[in-house]
Amino acid sequence: MLRRLLDDAVDDDYGAAVSDRQPGNPPLQRPAAAAIVVVVAFGLLVGIAAGQARSGAPQEARERSALFDRIENRQVTIAALTDRLEQLRQQILDLQGTATEGNERARDLLAGLTTARTLTGAAPVIGPGVQITADDAPGGQSGPEGKVLDVDLQVLVNGLWQAGAEAVAINGNRLSPLSAIRTAGRAITVNYRSLSPPYVIEAIGDPQTLQARFIETPGGQAWLDLQTNFGLRFELDSGDSLTLAAAPAPRLLVQYAQRQGELP
Repeated sequence: MLRRLLDDAVDDDYGAAVSDRQPGNPPLQRPAAAAIVVVVAFGLLVGIAAGQARSGAPQEARERSALFDRIENRQVTIAALTDRLEQLRQQILDLQGTATEGNERARDLLAGLTTARTLTGAAPVIGPGVQITADDAPGGQSGPEGKVLDVDLQVLVNGLWQAGAEAVAINGNRLSPLSAIRTAGRAITVNYRSLSPPYVIEAIGDPQTLQARFIETPGGQAWLDLQTNFGLRFELDSGDSLTLAAAPAPRLLVQYAQRQGELP
């Protein structure tokens, strides 16, 4: 715009009038006045343009500075978020490690609980083992000595435990640490249940080693003597899949001492 004003500063009519002037003629007043007006207008336009340029420069600088500030703020925010992300990743790794340790500990606890429930008879079990059939001597030979007594079954069961049995049952009655094998009246009872011969004793364990180890125990030797000397029936076989039910809930009667009278 300024360039156009500079190029067109002199009016065409004013130029034509100047060119027609002859030496000696008096100057025309009107063209001179028009030229002054044009120069003044040009000065005003130049001043306005310069003022606008000066006023626009600070605005642009302020916008550029604000843009740089926003960029720096975003960079600071991104750096903070990156640090937070790394912290969260580390926390996730720590939690995963803790969860893994907790799972391993839980598996160990469950394995220990399963073993405890098996040994205490609290849970039914299935597995290979041995089966022993014990019975009175045929025809009641040898008198009372030819009958299976509660102590004979106790010795037999203790020999199985000593040989490595994991679970034992007599005539389907699972033994627990609180089970009693005793004579009540004229019958042998296990877990308060009366049994009748023949007595089938099932024991879960490694069948390849359980038989040999049992024969070497005092209980095994005692039964070999009973078989030889008194004719008691004693048969030992292996079993590929034995099923033993859980032992019944123990019937415990807890009693506490009661004070009688006043203390001296």
